[in-house]
Amino acid sequence: MMLENFVWCPEILRRLSRHVSDGRCLSDETIDALSKSRFLMTGYSRCKYLAMALYDLKVHSGNGPEYEFDGKMYDAVKLYNVMIEKYTGIAPTTGSFAAASWFHLLMGYDAGYYGYIYSETYAADLFSQFEELSLEDRSVIDCDLGRKYREMILSPG
Repeated sequence: MMLENFVWCPEILRRLSRHVSDGRCLSDETIDALSKSRFLMTGYSRCKYLAMALYDLKVHSGNGPEYEFDGKMYDAVKLYNVMIEKYTGIAPTTGSFAAASWFHLLMGYDAGYYGYIYSETYAADLFSQFEELSLEDRSVIDCDLGRKYREMILSPG
């Protein structure tokens, strides 16, 4: 997750974007527009993510087939829809059960979906060290800082 942050840096976008025919990189206008769109819908996305994490915790800590939420009992489908609507403010599509295509629930994460938010927090904190370089008009691609990241974060395993 930490490395994904680099793709949003204008410096990196210029280096990565090349037109197949003439080799031109993205225009500054396009790069600026991409940068401004990065956090579009973040509030909703975070709320939905946290609702899903709470749903994950609820179903993995209960015995089913019904689960208590806000003083009422719900089956798994209704519980998911009620929780999503409560925490996002937007009702799921009528008749849908998005959790049926959410593979994390059944692949051994067992009440661990919330861990992604921790990963994003650590990633943002780590990347802030690289961002500080760009604020000083330096390249985010810094050998010394990259080496420090490798030795302190990646190497220990």
